Amino acid sequence: MARRSRPAPSERATPRDEREATVDALVLDLLEWLGPDPRPYTEVLEAWRTSCPRLPVWEDANDRGFIARQHEAGRGALVSVSAAGAEHLRQHHRASPR
Repeated sequence: MARRSRPAPSERATPRDEREATVDALVLDLLEWLGPDPRPYTEVLEAWRTSCPRLPVWEDANDRGFIARQHEAGRGALVSVSAAGAEHLRQHHRASPR
């Protein structure tokens, strides 16, 4: 029976690496979910804001400049994918909303 080799400590994923990979994937999901048209701010926050400090998807997307906010008369506060967010989607081979 062949022995499995264990990755060197420097090659093992740490819990932080795994958490960051999860958040990165969820940021991409958020950008795809937003789609090509602006959505009401309250709808987006209701769907994506979390109180879990380990999954700061909404906060990360904002900090990276992937979210654009605007105010439209009659519609209120709106959220959409910024140009940087659309580029991030393209770089990760995901459908771009633009």
